[in-house]
Amino acid sequence: MKNRIQKAQVIFLFSTIIFTGFLTSPVIAGLEGPVVDAISYYNQAVDAASEGSIDEALILINKSLEIQPDFYLAQVTKASLYSQTGRHSQAEIILNEAEKTHPDNVYVLTAKASLYLETGQYKKAIEVAENALAIDPSLIETWIIKGTAHGGLGQYGEELNASSQALLIDPKNKDALSNYEFAQKGLMLNQSNSNPMKAEKSSLSLSVLFAGVLSAVALQVLFRK
Repeated sequence: MKNRIQKAQVIFLFSTIIFTGFLTSPVIAGLEGPVVDAISYYNQAVDAASEGSIDEALILINKSLEIQPDFYLAQVTKASLYSQTGRHSQAEIILNEAEKTHPDNVYVLTAKASLYLETGQYKKAIEVAENALAIDPSLIETWIIKGTAHGGLGQYGEELNASSQALLIDPKNKDALSNYEFAQKGLMLNQSNSNPMKAEKSSLSLSVLFAGVLSAVALQVLFRK
């Protein structure tokens, strides 16, 4: 499971951040003033991060947040940048701040659930994911995170249920299918052994999270009051 999360971290941000930048760019049209500047700095940060310049990306993200402190897309992205460099405590602080200004924001909650999953805090990941799903049960990324966390705890029945919910939303989703198959194998192993066992889980790409979370946020109103 540890290797699975470590491999996921490599592409956790970079496979999706360019796509997110493209989505947010059209939002600038028709806007003026500080909002445009905040988005501009954000998009520059996206470019820097996609080129592997994490430090530069953080500088630009901070400039964006100086202009618009409650820009939760930038907050979530900053947290993910910190996560990439192992600064998980700082990432959690940022997401907690984002949650204060954007209570019940499902994208912030899902980002927190992902962070807890990355750091092996599976029970917390499940709790936060369930909070997000209680608000919006259509978030396939959150179902996948919830399922993955259950799998990390050896709770294969719960992982199977969460994966089934994800597959109802997207029957061809590779990560949901991977979780579903893994949960089935785990249940079979437990049935064939008197003592519960944890199955070996192959690497699962968590790129689905920020592909879903960040792109969805980009299509929403960027600044939620």
